[in-house]
Amino acid sequence: MKRIIILSFLSILLVSCKDNSIEKNYELDYNPNEEINLVNKQKSGIGYNIISIPGHILFYGHSKDYIIVIQKPSDSIYNFNENLKYDKMMEKVFKSNFNQFWILKVKNDSLFGPFQKAEYLKKRKEIGVPDNLKINYSTEEFYLKGQRKDIQYKNPDSEVVDVKNLMGNQPK
Repeated sequence: MKRIIILSFLSILLVSCKDNSIEKNYELDYNPNEEINLVNKQKSGIGYNIISIPGHILFYGHSKDYIIVIQKPSDSIYNFNENLKYDKMMEKVFKSNFNQFWILKVKNDSLFGPFQKAEYLKKRKEIGVPDNLKINYSTEEFYLKGQRKDIQYKNPDSEVVDVKNLMGNQPK
């Protein structure tokens, strides 16, 4: 019995130490609302990670030059004046189909967005994001690790998400 408990503890420890790095100084991380953000691992003067893309990242793609993201922006879905309780506010966010797109140029840490889909596709061409760079990672597994199952990952837009080659959180 003791062995099982020790093995279970070690398994949990190994899973929780998984590296969530994407490119250069960037990684996926939870915010206090258990949403997944893209953060810059470089420390700011006060010791916190610098959040590059807040809200909740659903899908992303990356190369050594760019990180491209589909994000569900909680602050753009509900109205602060509605006086909703937290659970109702989050329910509204997670039932919404509203998403935004972001492009991060890794070399000089330039961030472009938020965009609607048409603006995103136009900006990709404008700044030279290669056509072969696809949004082909889902954060669903990473998100469920936090024990929440209320976000919608169903039916991603196949025009922007490489659904046939969609992978989990970590590069294979």
